[in-house]
Amino acid sequence: MKNVSFSEAINYLKDGEIILTRNRTSFYLDNGTVTVHTPNSRYRLTLNEFRDLFAREDLFLYVPDGSTIDSEKDEAYYAWKNKNAN
Repeated sequence: MKNVSFSEAINYLKDGEIILTRNRTSFYLDNGTVTVHTPNSRYRLTLNEFRDLFAREDLFLYVPDGSTIDSEKDEAYYAWKNKNAN
C-alpha cells in the first residue's frame, strides 16, 4: 500500500482507484459519490462529506500484490485430493 495525501486520494478515486485506511475501510468513486466499505457497513458520501469525515485520516492507495491463483495448479491439487479421498 502506498501512503497518499488527501488531494492525491481524491485524484486516485476519480481515476477509478481504491483508497484504504489502516482500519480496513475502503473507498471508491461510483457515479460521483464515494462508496465507503467497512467490515460492518457500506454507505455513500458526497465528495464534500468524504472530505469532512476523512481529510485527516492516513489514506493509502490500494495496490494489488499481483498474486493470483494458478488455475492449472489448482486443478491438479483438486484432482489429486479427490483421487486420494476414495
